[in-house]
Amino acid sequence: MSQQDVDTVRSAYEAFGRQDIPGVLDTFGDDIQWDVPDSLPFGGVFTGKDEVARFFGSLGDYYDELRVEPDEYLEAGERVVVLGNHHGKVKDGDSFDARFAMVWTMRDGKAASFKEYTDTAPIDRALQAKATA
Repeated sequence: MSQQDVDTVRSAYEAFGRQDIPGVLDTFGDDIQWDVPDSLPFGGVFTGKDEVARFFGSLGDYYDELRVEPDEYLEAGERVVVLGNHHGKVKDGDSFDARFAMVWTMRDGKAASFKEYTDTAPIDRALQAKATA
């Protein structure tokens, strides 16, 4: 893996931070596999840029605020592993902080797959608190 792959992944997080979803999608291969924990109501496996764009579009249904803050980028062969934290607030509800590890598999300078490993308990608690309010 090259530093270029790490820079590509870093640029995806920077674009997300600016709410530039087209900029995020530009870092993906056309047939990307996007895998988010299915214990979350918006989780699952999404294939291709169009499905991933719909996934991003659905986040506003659940969050008033979502910050994805990488702390560390690790090179691992054809993969980039990113460690960090989610900070956010569910729609009309509680705030949360949740740790994550995200594994990006790169091919030809683009993200070919993404798998998120997140401590979903803080997010689930915030969503459940809203549901019982």
